[in-house]
Amino acid sequence: MATTVTFKTEREFLTAIVKGDFGTEFTDFAKARIAALDKKNAQRKVSKSALAHKAENDGFKSAILAALADGTTKKASDLATALNVSTQKISALAKQLVDSGAITVSDVKVKGKGTVKGYTLATAEDEDEGDGSPLDELDEDGDEDGDFDFTAEDTAE
Repeated sequence: MATTVTFKTEREFLTAIVKGDFGTEFTDFAKARIAALDKKNAQRKVSKSALAHKAENDGFKSAILAALADGTTKKASDLATALNVSTQKISALAKQLVDSGAITVSDVKVKGKGTVKGYTLATAEDEDEGDGSPLDELDEDGDEDGDFDFTAEDTAE
């Protein structure tokens, strides 16, 4: 038994929501729709195809890392050709690897194309370098001397 709640205009609908002026038909409809959305989302979370895509992507990520193991910088298009997959897929997976810190990205000049991204396997030095901001040179207490400064002030009057 489906109940239909009808409003003549969107304004009428929104006004009813703002005023809280709706009956049990409206709330029953909303609860039913929420339950349907929850059921649909639960099915999506355990989708076998999603697990298959994750496994496939993990395989490609491992292949990217293996291709970069020689220490050279490679463009996404070169990795895509080597792995027989689209450049877009390599770029998306490489971004995830950059975000996780497994690889680094740099600009590579290509004649006729300008600048493209190049990917290199991350090293321990990459982690220690920081992002080049002035804050990278500061120690734990915010100065450059390597000590820990602490000043206590007496605020009692």
